[in-house]
Amino acid sequence: MLKLTIDQLLEAIEHLYRAVKILRSVLEEIEEGAMRGIEISNNLATAWFQVNCCRLYTESNVNLEELNVEAMGLINDAKCMIDSLISWQKGMTPHGKLYMTYSIRSAEADLNLVLTELESWLSTKRSGMAVKKFLA
Repeated sequence: MLKLTIDQLLEAIEHLYRAVKILRSVLEEIEEGAMRGIEISNNLATAWFQVNCCRLYTESNVNLEELNVEAMGLINDAKCMIDSLISWQKGMTPHGKLYMTYSIRSAEADLNLVLTELESWLSTKRSGMAVKKFLA
């Protein structure tokens, strides 16, 4: 378990929820087919940043670090694909769309695993505090 305060745990969790929300909106837009390339690119950059902010709190845990870094790589892959399409002024092929949505879904799955772990630690910390208050 990480040695974080409840406030730090909450902050890390909040960053990941922001990232997941962004990823879901980007995925929805890509699947609908009406893409706003620059906005999607900026949103993916923001999602990457949110995961990186969470890492400030969780980097000492190897398992969480691996999941967060993998998610950041997948988000970056999707962003690079969007940026390339914008730069080359090209449309997206079905295979490109498939890989991009796969990258975003995989990143979201990794982040959900980290969220589950962090929320379980938060629950444990809160339970411990309740017991201490009860015994006091």
